[in-house]
Amino acid sequence: MDSHIQFMRQLGGGFTEVMSPEQCDVIMAFCPIVSRAGTDIEAALQQIPDGKDVILVVLHHFFNPECTVPDSSRLVTRSDVILTVDCLFHESKGGLLNCPLNEEGVKEIRKKLDIHIEVKHQFINILNLLLANLSGWGLHFWETCHLLCVISPHLCQCTNDQIQKTKSSL
Repeated sequence: MDSHIQFMRQLGGGFTEVMSPEQCDVIMAFCPIVSRAGTDIEAALQQIPDGKDVILVVLHHFFNPECTVPDSSRLVTRSDVILTVDCLFHESKGGLLNCPLNEEGVKEIRKKLDIHIEVKHQFINILNLLLANLSGWGLHFWETCHLLCVISPHLCQCTNDQIQKTKSSL
């Protein structure tokens, strides 16, 4: 089928495939619907470990690129699924169909990943600023470690004044 490979190509470059969930920033899960959407989605999500953000791509098997499908996100209850998109595929049409639904799914994922990357870099920049005053090791630590951090809502909401106060108190 290889629809997942086609989908990743449409997302564009910049992704690195890793061999374990511990090594990744986001899990891209592809769920082909073979019986009932709710049952298939639930079974797919049970195979995914908790603790990582998940983008779920639900693959609906249809011949007609103009058909409409129900929104699968309403069937997802896990809080770590940050986005659910629906796509159409059919093996006799070469896998993914060329249709507005698939284009919209790719667009939504690009948008969501850009937001994640931006937030992650802003967080690291704030930490570098705060840690740079701690014996000079902060900047070196972030350059050499491959570490995905959990972002505290309190730190994300810091204003420049709060950062300056924190920096001056170090």
